[in-house]
Amino acid sequence: MSGTQPYATMVTNFDSTEQRTAWERFLKDDKTAPSIRNLWIRDDSQRPCEWLLNSHTELATYFAGVIRTAYLYCNRIMLTDAQLFDGIFFLALGPTIVNGILGKSYKDGPAIIVSGRKKTLKQCLKAFTISTIANVQRATNTETPSAQPENPNLQRTTNHHTIRPLEYCVYGHTVSPEESLGQPESFYASLDERLAKAQRGEEKLTTVIAQAYACALCPEENPTSQYRFLAQRWQEWLDAEQQGLILYENQNDVQAQNRANSEGFNKHFAHYASDYAPVLRKKYRLSSPESTNMAYATSDANDNISKFATTLEAIAAMPKRSDAFTRIEQSKLPDGGSHEPCDTNQSHRPSSGTDSKKEMNGPQLTQRALRDWYQFVYQRSLARHLGAHLIAVSTPPNSFEQMVAADQRTRRSSLVLTGKITDRLGGMPATRFSTFRYESRSAIKRWQQCTPVTSQHEQRVSTRNVAYAVQQATEERSLVEDGKNMLWGTLLAGILALLSALTDNIWLNGNAPLWLIVLAAWSIAVVPNLIDVAQWLWDVHSTSKTVVYLQ
Repeated sequence: MSGTQPYATMVTNFDSTEQRTAWERFLKDDKTAPSIRNLWIRDDSQRPCEWLLNSHTELATYFAGVIRTAYLYCNRIMLTDAQLFDGIFFLALGPTIVNGILGKSYKDGPAIIVSGRKKTLKQCLKAFTISTIANVQRATNTETPSAQPENPNLQRTTNHHTIRPLEYCVYGHTVSPEESLGQPESFYASLDERLAKAQRGEEKLTTVIAQAYACALCPEENPTSQYRFLAQRWQEWLDAEQQGLILYENQNDVQAQNRANSEGFNKHFAHYASDYAPVLRKKYRLSSPESTNMAYATSDANDNISKFATTLEAIAAMPKRSDAFTRIEQSKLPDGGSHEPCDTNQSHRPSSGTDSKKEMNGPQLTQRALRDWYQFVYQRSLARHLGAHLIAVSTPPNSFEQMVAADQRTRRSSLVLTGKITDRLGGMPATRFSTFRYESRSAIKRWQQCTPVTSQHEQRVSTRNVAYAVQQATEERSLVEDGKNMLWGTLLAGILALLSALTDNIWLNGNAPLWLIVLAAWSIAVVPNLIDVAQWLWDVHSTSKTVVYLQ
């Protein structure tokens, strides 16, 4: 890929769990905001999702900043079918608003590529949400051999369709095997009949699925209105694909496989797990699990170190995400909650007494740290498997994404953009964003063509060019501010001129050397501009960073 623009980029922020976390973070202080369960109600008296978007415009602004930052690096953004059909931001906003946020015009092709493993996008929606009783029983018995379905009458009707057991962000609920298998016989018969009608085109598949989940998860509510807006948004995305506004790519298609040139997800996972485990060990001063166990086997105070190292080694061999998260939960490490600042300059190795105890059981050795590491490795592997770059937008200062960007071994394979740029892009009107992309097309193209073999100097210059272009595009125009800047510039030039005259005529008695006179003239002309540059650097500084991971 040297010297060429990337085919597509995947965004860590668009993982369905990350979307839900961001959504809930914005609404945590609003007690009147509808829950995710009630977000998709639509009837004659209620439209909670649309009301929420209009009353909390920061939701769309945040999403605009993230997707525009990714779009700036690559004009094709790749989603998995799960990120689309279970992604709360994509479903709340819909394809019309998402394309509008990107400022797309007649000359722009589709910006969204959805990747799935079925022949069509509609089949992906069905596979993501619907299963059969036989498949659910088989999966349940494999995970828990002693488990039996709640409804014994279903033993003879295993070909019935049912809702798929899974953790759904869009419902704010994890569907258990018991819920999937424990519905009355009439539920399965009705679902089979309606799915057959949808196959014949007599009903919309999106409506059938939404109402099936409403009956199963909210039996006390009206099934026709509970998830009606969700069905509408699903249909809008399916229609957008039919209209060519977004693209669908079948991962099993020969052309897609040749383009991605993947050795298989599991091989990529093993490679990245091996590559990035040392980054975490180095950051937290961890040795190998074996030596850690030997060093701390007799110390209860240092038990977390052993658990952390052992769990890291275990999940590095688990390409299945649900298995890895279960293993992390079983570690009994502190949860960690949200990212907390930590002083990683202090070694985790014991020194003495209570200081050692505090140091070894610091808040950074948590389940959250392991989940962050695993999520990054998983998404990096997925992006590589699908032939896309990975970008993490506005990552917090102590996240694993920033650890990778700062690590000496991997620094050259990443581009780091200050987090304030994302905020500025999110606040742009769509027309201004489109104009900015055209006016800065050369700087953007130069940034897009950076690869791991590009020199670090070239990477830094290209990244700063883009940051500067964004800052210039979002500058306010004000007569008062321009007047102040001119006044300060004139005042500074006058002070420098006065100092130059005093130096020449008083301190040096008119015998100033030529080089000093030239330096003084240069300072009078240039220093005000240097102050503007310093002010720009301060203005765009942010602890959060956007990181593009090259391949």
